[in-house]
Amino acid sequence: MKLSQIKNIAVVGSGIMGHGIAQTFALGGFEVTLNDISDELLGKAIQRIRSNLHTFVEFGMTTHEAANEALSRIKTQKDLKDAVGKVDAVVEAVPEIMKLKKQIFKQLDEYCPPHTLIASNTSGLSLTEMAAEVRRQKQVVITHWWNPPHIIPVVEIVKGQYTSDQTVDLICQLLAAIGKSPVRILKEVPGFLGNRLQFALFREALACLEEGVASAEDIDMAVKGTFGFRLPTLGPLETSDFGGLDTFLNISKYLFKEIDRSKEPPEILEEKVRQGKLGVKTGEGFYSYSPEKLEEKIRERDRQFLQRLKCLYLKKV
Repeated sequence: MKLSQIKNIAVVGSGIMGHGIAQTFALGGFEVTLNDISDELLGKAIQRIRSNLHTFVEFGMTTHEAANEALSRIKTQKDLKDAVGKVDAVVEAVPEIMKLKKQIFKQLDEYCPPHTLIASNTSGLSLTEMAAEVRRQKQVVITHWWNPPHIIPVVEIVKGQYTSDQTVDLICQLLAAIGKSPVRILKEVPGFLGNRLQFALFREALACLEEGVASAEDIDMAVKGTFGFRLPTLGPLETSDFGGLDTFLNISKYLFKEIDRSKEPPEILEEKVRQGKLGVKTGEGFYSYSPEKLEEKIRERDRQFLQRLKCLYLKKV
């Protein structure tokens, strides 16, 4: 199959990631079917897409006309078989539960046309295990989008043990066609690339918080206002080049011995979860979030993200 032959896309799961993925494909000109288990969930997803598109128009990322056309390209369908029966590619975006993903993959293999590409949006689960019972082994792949998926430009592409190079090439072409920047992960390792880096930082941040090195607010500010400020322009390896590899080697010799190397999550994180303080979904995590504060935080997050995205677009032109 060629890129020009891909016309219809299905997204299975309309939650935190699914609705943004559907929006991105629709803005890219594809017909999209969004699937979930209830009309209520699908209705909420369409509302979020409509709000996201309004924000895109506000920031000059698209026009009113293009936003309306994108919305018209998105159909909703509760029945999985009907949702994927005529599509050319499908992205699974259900919760990170291996048993559930294996079940969905098996159904997709049964319901989708023989030529359909099947992708998972998992953040770190094994594709080889997930698709163990799938017949079209060469046509399965991981496309790991980042939240919010309609804004963050990079999507990680991960092969399973039997995924063909042709599938990877085609998925990369498809993502590039909708304005994303595909990153190829050359080995199937837990956490892929982005989450390995992200959780290395998360582990050290938790250790510093638990040891009383700084408050949660100051830890986050230290990241956002120092190397985090640089990261959109210079990655960690570029930064070391600019700082001098000899300098980074000298620092590494004394600092690597001090950095946290725990193999289990720290008590401070376990206790938050035991208390039901799960973050924005419960109104409290390391910070407290009233409904008003949360809406304001999301708007500000998206505003800053979109400004960075516009800079990336301008850089490409």
